[in-house]
Amino acid sequence: MDSEDRTLGVKARRARRAGERGAATRLPDGPEASASASECRREAEEYAQQAMVSSARAHDRAALLLEEMATVHPEEAELHLQSAARHRRWADNDRKLAREHAPHAGDPEGS
Repeated sequence: MDSEDRTLGVKARRARRAGERGAATRLPDGPEASASASECRREAEEYAQQAMVSSARAHDRAALLLEEMATVHPEEAELHLQSAARHRRWADNDRKLAREHAPHAGDPEGS
Protein backbone atom coordinates (compact mmCIF):
# COMPACT_ATOMS: atom_id res chain seq x y z
CA MET A 1 0.00 0.00 0.00
CA ASP A 2 1.58 3.27 -1.04
CA SER A 3 1.17 6.68 0.66
CA GLU A 4 -1.64 7.77 -1.65
CA ASP A 5 -3.75 4.74 -0.69
CA ARG A 6 -3.15 5.40 3.00
CA THR A 7 -4.13 9.06 2.58
CA LEU A 8 -7.40 8.15 0.87
CA GLY A 9 -8.22 5.71 3.67
CA VAL A 10 -7.59 8.33 6.35
CA LYS A 11 -9.70 10.90 4.50
CA ALA A 12 -12.55 8.41 4.15
CA ARG A 13 -12.51 7.61 7.87
CA ARG A 14 -12.48 11.31 8.78
CA ALA A 15 -15.42 12.02 6.48
CA ARG A 16 -17.38 9.09 7.88
CA ARG A 17 -16.71 10.18 11.49
CA ALA A 18 -17.60 13.78 10.69
CA GLY A 19 -20.86 12.59 9.12
CA GLU A 20 -21.71 10.55 12.22
CA ARG A 21 -21.08 13.53 14.50
CA GLY A 22 -22.87 15.92 12.16
CA ALA A 23 -26.03 13.82 12.18
CA ALA A 24 -26.21 14.00 15.96
CA THR A 25 -25.58 17.76 16.16
CA ARG A 26 -27.55 18.93 13.12
CA LEU A 27 -30.50 21.16 14.03
CA PRO A 28 -33.93 20.13 12.76
CA ASP A 29 -35.83 22.16 10.19
CA GLY A 30 -39.11 23.89 10.98
CA PRO A 31 -40.41 25.28 14.28
CA GLU A 32 -37.98 23.19 16.31
CA ALA A 33 -35.07 24.87 14.55
CA SER A 34 -36.15 28.37 15.54
CA ALA A 35 -36.79 27.22 19.11
CA SER A 36 -33.32 25.66 19.25
CA ALA A 37 -31.73 28.73 17.72
CA SER A 38 -33.44 31.09 20.16
CA GLU A 39 -32.44 28.84 23.05
CA CYS A 40 -28.82 28.87 21.86
CA ARG A 41 -28.96 32.66 21.48
CA ARG A 42 -30.34 33.04 25.01
CA GLU A 43 -27.61 30.80 26.42
CA ALA A 44 -24.99 32.87 24.61
CA GLU A 45 -26.51 36.09 25.96
CA GLU A 46 -26.52 34.69 29.50
CA TYR A 47 -22.90 33.59 29.16
CA ALA A 48 -21.87 37.03 27.87
CA GLN A 49 -23.68 38.75 30.71
CA GLN A 50 -22.03 36.48 33.29
CA ALA A 51 -18.63 37.18 31.74
CA MET A 52 -19.20 40.94 32.01
CA VAL A 53 -20.32 40.65 35.64
CA SER A 54 -17.29 38.50 36.43
CA SER A 55 -15.02 41.03 34.73
CA ALA A 56 -16.58 43.87 36.76
CA ARG A 57 -15.93 41.98 39.99
CA ALA A 58 -12.33 41.35 38.97
CA HIS A 59 -11.84 45.07 38.27
CA ASP A 60 -13.34 45.89 41.68
CA ARG A 61 -10.92 43.48 43.37
CA ALA A 62 -8.00 45.00 41.47
CA ALA A 63 -9.08 48.50 42.52
CA LEU A 64 -9.25 47.45 46.17
CA LEU A 65 -5.80 45.91 45.97
CA LEU A 66 -4.37 49.04 44.36
CA GLU A 67 -5.97 51.24 47.03
CA GLU A 68 -4.40 49.06 49.73
CA MET A 69 -1.06 49.30 47.94
CA ALA A 70 -1.39 53.09 47.93
CA THR A 71 -1.64 53.12 51.74
CA VAL A 72 1.32 50.76 52.13
CA HIS A 73 3.57 52.56 49.63
CA PRO A 74 2.94 56.29 50.00
CA GLU A 75 5.74 57.14 47.56
CA GLU A 76 3.77 55.42 44.79
CA ALA A 77 0.30 56.21 46.13
CA GLU A 78 -0.69 58.59 43.35
CA LEU A 79 0.06 56.04 40.62
CA HIS A 80 -1.76 53.29 42.49
CA LEU A 81 -4.81 55.51 43.01
CA GLN A 82 -4.85 56.46 39.32
CA SER A 83 -4.79 52.77 38.38
CA ALA A 84 -7.52 52.03 40.92
CA ALA A 85 -9.70 54.77 39.39
CA ARG A 86 -9.21 53.22 35.93
CA HIS A 87 -10.24 49.80 37.25
CA ARG A 88 -13.35 51.35 38.84
CA ARG A 89 -14.31 52.93 35.49
CA TRP A 90 -13.77 49.62 33.71
CA ALA A 91 -15.90 47.83 36.33
CA ASP A 92 -18.71 50.38 35.87
CA ASN A 93 -18.47 49.97 32.10
CA ASP A 94 -18.65 46.16 32.39
CA ARG A 95 -21.72 46.39 34.64
CA LYS A 96 -23.36 48.79 32.15
CA LEU A 97 -22.67 46.37 29.29
CA ALA A 98 -24.04 43.46 31.33
CA ARG A 99 -27.29 45.39 31.89
CA GLU A 100 -27.57 46.47 28.25
CA HIS A 101 -26.97 42.99 26.88
CA ALA A 102 -28.92 41.00 29.44
CA PRO A 103 -31.02 38.16 28.00
CA HIS A 104 -34.47 39.38 27.04
CA ALA A 105 -36.96 37.25 28.96
CA GLY A 106 -39.92 36.12 26.89
CA ASP A 107 -38.83 38.02 23.78
CA PRO A 108 -37.83 35.51 21.11
CA GLU A 109 -36.32 38.19 18.85
CA GLY A 110 -34.15 39.63 21.63
CA SER A 111 -35.28 43.21 21.03
